[in-house]
Amino acid sequence: MKKKILIISICSIAVLALSMGIFWYYHPTYYKYNDRFIIGNTDEKIIEKYGEFSVVYRNEENEISCGIYKIRDNTPELIMSYDDSLWYEIHFKNGIAVKVRLQEGWYGG
Repeated sequence: MKKKILIISICSIAVLALSMGIFWYYHPTYYKYNDRFIIGNTDEKIIEKYGEFSVVYRNEENEISCGIYKIRDNTPELIMSYDDSLWYEIHFKNGIAVKVRLQEGWYGG
């Protein structure tokens, strides 16, 4: 009986570790966004899956060059304190997402 419980426990831990590893592989930057889906897709497909961007930058041809999702907003108080806002940036080239990164702190400053 003890041997059966030990085998079930080991198998459960192995399945859990494998599941976490697969999740981490597809979401290395931030857990809410699947980097493997985003990179290589168009802005339309990304917006369809995750919703409208919080901030959008466009190039001269009026194509999106960078789309940004606001993950966490923490504007500093009057006396300068640490701003731990978090932004998820998606950079585009020729209409296709090529890079993602996290930006911490006040965006643009």
